[in-house]
Amino acid sequence: SALTIKSRAAIMLKFHGLLRDHAAELAQLIVRENGKNMTEALADVAKGNETVEYACSLPQLAQGKTLKVSSAVSCTDSRVPLGVIASIVPFNFPLMVPMWTVPIALVM
Repeated sequence: SALTIKSRAAIMLKFHGLLRDHAAELAQLIVRENGKNMTEALADVAKGNETVEYACSLPQLAQGKTLKVSSAVSCTDSRVPLGVIASIVPFNFPLMVPMWTVPIALVM
C-alpha cells in the first residue's frame, strides 16, 4: 500500500466513528433484512465496531521486532501485506463477521 499503517489506521478511526454514529440506522437495516430484534441488531453493530477499534490500535501492536538470539544471529519479525482478503459472511451476522477480518486486513 502507498499509505503507511498509521494513515490506514486513521482512516479506520473515521470509519469507527461513522459506525458508532449510524449504529441505529445499520441496526434497522439488519432488523429488516434478517428479522432480528433491535437489541440483537445493535449488538451485532457494537461487536463489529469493537474489532474496528482494535484495528485502529494496530500501529502500536504490529511493530516489527528484532531479537538477538546469539552473538552473531538476530531474528527479525516483519509483516508484508499480500494484497487480497476475503470474508465469507453468514446471513445471520451481516455486519459483525466481516468486521472480524476486513478492518484488520485493511490496516495491516
